[in-house]
Amino acid sequence: MNILGLARRHAIERGLLGGSRTWLLIGGLAWAFRAMRWALKPAPATVFNERLEVGETLVITHEPARPTRRQRRKIRRGEKRSRPGSQTESV
Repeated sequence: MNILGLARRHAIERGLLGGSRTWLLIGGLAWAFRAMRWALKPAPATVFNERLEVGETLVITHEPARPTRRQRRKIRRGEKRSRPGSQTESV
């Protein structure tokens, strides 16, 4: 859990339910910061905005994600092992 989530949780438990003004103030600030981040988040980008005529089609595809660094290393290790004359081959 992140620090702001922990502060919000403690604010509810100790501020609202426990009566601590300090935790109530900390919780108010944490909730305000969360609301500000939500309000300022960027809007999703529009990729395509055209009217389709009768008979036209729209194809939506999803490109596969780029391999992670771990996956790329694993692929490279597999290529090294499969090369002829590799030192890791068992006889």
